[in-house]
Amino acid sequence: MSSPRIALVPLDERPACAELPRLVAAVAGVRLLTPPADAMPVLREPGSPGALADWLSAVEADAAVVSLETLGHGGLIASRTRPATVASVTAAWAPLHGLAARGVAVHAVTLITRTPDSADAMEEPAYWDPHGPALHRLSADLHRAADDPAAVAGTLRAAELPADVRADFLTRRVRNHAVNLAALELVADGTLRTLVVGADDTAEHGLATAELRWLDTWSAWLGLGERVSVRPGADEACTVLLARTLLELLGGPAPTVRIEAVDPAGLRRTAAYENVPVATTATRQLRACGAVVLPDSDPDDPDVVLLVHTPDAAGDWAVAPPAATDPAPARALAARAAALLAAGQAVAVADCAQPNGADPQLVRALAEAGILERLTAYAGWNTAGNTLGTVAAHTVTAVAARRAGRFDERAHRRLLLHRLVEDRGWMSGERARVRALLGSDPTRHDHVPAGHPVLAEIAAGLARRRAELPGFDGLVIDPASVRLPWSRTFEVDFALTDSGSASAAHPAPVTRPGAPEDAR
Repeated sequence: MSSPRIALVPLDERPACAELPRLVAAVAGVRLLTPPADAMPVLREPGSPGALADWLSAVEADAAVVSLETLGHGGLIASRTRPATVASVTAAWAPLHGLAARGVAVHAVTLITRTPDSADAMEEPAYWDPHGPALHRLSADLHRAADDPAAVAGTLRAAELPADVRADFLTRRVRNHAVNLAALELVADGTLRTLVVGADDTAEHGLATAELRWLDTWSAWLGLGERVSVRPGADEACTVLLARTLLELLGGPAPTVRIEAVDPAGLRRTAAYENVPVATTATRQLRACGAVVLPDSDPDDPDVVLLVHTPDAAGDWAVAPPAATDPAPARALAARAAALLAAGQAVAVADCAQPNGADPQLVRALAEAGILERLTAYAGWNTAGNTLGTVAAHTVTAVAARRAGRFDERAHRRLLLHRLVEDRGWMSGERARVRALLGSDPTRHDHVPAGHPVLAEIAAGLARRRAELPGFDGLVIDPASVRLPWSRTFEVDFALTDSGSASAAHPAPVTRPGAPEDAR
């Protein structure tokens, strides 16, 4: 068959949103078409909804995966910070109707606005510094009081916030909720084939959690079934829908997956920054990719067993790195993975033990067992939703590509190694060391100007971390590709190339004439 073409309008220009889908698509040898760089956002500078609409209207593709935040606002941060109306946002979605009329299957992502417990305004409205923590508390208190109008009024009176800040915060939330309801309507009328509703950085109590449940309820009332997935996660959402799109284009039965954990009780835990048990997130991410989740009682062997390294309470690799993690559960999971592989069962691993990075003990145990290269998928980055969505997407794509005779072994190994280097080598390894060199406060986003000499130190550190990972012969880090996409140390970007060919293609940093170096 000819190579399918998928048009992608990502959430923003970060590698997690724009490059990860490309790495997954490569596993199936599929062409991914993306908008021109000058139509996309650059940090706080929004992209152009008009230019994106023109591109979507003209693109020749078999299917499309579209971030509604990017098409409607110009990007993720723009959806949180810029003035807009429900009418202006939904009007910007007009090209979706044109795609559907041309017979193009359209899959979309929309997000529930977060309320982070931080005074860092890098990705939020300017008033988040200093009012972010108070807004986070107000969000939780309003959720708790939601069924009692008197309690809601009392909560609003007691909020230690300027009236204009509180009003703008709540107005943005009601607009976002109305826009998300409009997205459900696009599924109901057939414009969208599927929709993922992501809840970014949530908690047990908060307006995002309430809104997630309301949207889930409306989806059920509308009878939308598996066409809508409402779950934690954001940055990985386009990759999840890409996998579902690939599955439809390549054909064949839905991949079957069984979810396991060494400690089954751990699957009932709720990970940091989320609002449902990790088993629920895993199930919803797999189903959003088009997979069938087999219950433990099912006698059939699944295509893949997903082993979840379940949430622990030992810190956060971004803001409070743990001094050490318990090796026992990591060794037990690696032993279980090795036993399954020895029995001929495919295995994927989702490392959800701590947020914002991989558990070093787990990666070490998997390496010592000699099975890193034999995994169907691996991830351990940011939230459990991000990790589980990435693993689900890679898993579904790998199974579908093998069945269709389109599996690219080299691309698969490249994606596996990329996640190991980024999630273990950077997030739970080099990042803390580099931040110490810079004197950065880990509780706030720092700023590293372009060309800063620390980039050479980062490249050397990542190369050392790559060398610590056994196998993946021939794949090395191209030092010239190493960069900090948003001029901060939270995330890093790099390319893995074949030995002796460090000039292999890799997207250059996205720039725009006149764009400020520091957009905060």
